[in-house]
Amino acid sequence: MAAQQGVFHINLLPKDSFSYSALGKFLAWATTTGRVLVVLTEFVVLLAFGSRFYFDKKVNDLKEEVDQKQAQIQAFADTENEIRIILAKQTPISNYLSGNMAFGQRYEELGRIMPSGVKLERLTLDKSGMNLVGDANSELGFSQLLQNLKKIEGVSRLSMKETNFDQNTGTVKFNIQTSFK
Repeated sequence: MAAQQGVFHINLLPKDSFSYSALGKFLAWATTTGRVLVVLTEFVVLLAFGSRFYFDKKVNDLKEEVDQKQAQIQAFADTENEIRIILAKQTPISNYLSGNMAFGQRYEELGRIMPSGVKLERLTLDKSGMNLVGDANSELGFSQLLQNLKKIEGVSRLSMKETNFDQNTGTVKFNIQTSFK
């Protein structure tokens, strides 16, 4: 009865030299470690199969989001076209106004430097320069006009086209051409 108290290990396989040969060792390895490799491979395959559903849902959600954003963009397409048309119309106006502001500044500066007693009969102003035709009541007023014209910002050259002094009235008639830088 003493033998019944312990756990018996009964090995029904005969012990022979086959389990110690290369083929026997390979078969023993294949039945133990091979099973583990097969189980791990099945686990990886199941993970890949399960993750497919996750990534399919992600792709579907992203596709829906892209479709929504495209719908929003197309909804604003008409507005964008209208804004582009307005901006295209605004460009020449902006250029015109900026050019006229420069002319307006030239007019203001010319009015500020004009000495008393000098009258202009004609003033021509463009981007390259200006032409002044007029008369001054005195030689002093005429010389002040010339000095002040030299002080205008951007004037690079003064040319006297015509100058006449009328001795009876004491006036100087002039035609002055200026060039801008």
